[in-house]
This record gives sequence, structure tokens and C-alpha cells, in this order.
Amino acid sequence: MTNARASTNASNANANANGYLLLTLHYVDDMGTKRAPHREAHLLGAQREYDAGRLVMAGALIDPIDSGVFVFKNVDRAHVEAFVKADAYARAGLVRAHDVRTWMVAIGN
Repeated sequence: MTNARASTNASNANANANGYLLLTLHYVDDMGTKRAPHREAHLLGAQREYDAGRLVMAGALIDPIDSGVFVFKNVDRAHVEAFVKADAYARAGLVRAHDVRTWMVAIGN
């Protein structure tokens, strides 16, 4: 659950044409309360990626709110890492770690 994991599959870093990358943001404790001042900017950043066709879907895991999951399509790992770096929650110190994993979809798009 560290940034190091993101680089373990370096051979897949740029080989993601027609593929998915799954980003998981691991949030700090009490995220449901702490996120409020940053939520609008966080959602705006995700909406921009969605509108550009790079983000398929995203949302928080709840009960408790401890992680956010983002499904990117047809982007490279560097793009996802740049998204994390620019994210309002990450900039505010609300992301304690993140994972970027190549997702091999078996059923569906």
C-alpha cells in the first residue's frame, strides 16, 4: 500500500492501450469529516478526467469512508500519478498512501 507498489510493474507502465488502471487512494482517519473543505475541488478534478474520456468511474468506499477508487482507461501510469499529485485531497494531506494497479478486465468493457 505504498507508492513503491506503483512502480513494481514497470513493464506495464506504458503498455496500457485499451486497458485499465485502477487507482486506490487510502484516506486518513475520519475522512468523512475532514474532506468537506476540499471535496468540491476533488470532484472537479475527477470530473475533468471523466469529461476527457480518461476516467470511467470513481467513488469512495464507505462504512467507513477510508478509500477512493478510480478506474482510468487508455492512460499510462505517469498520467495517473500526475492526477494523484494534483488531487485536492492529496494536496491537503488527506491521502496517506495510494496504489496504481493494472486491471485485467475479464467481463465487461
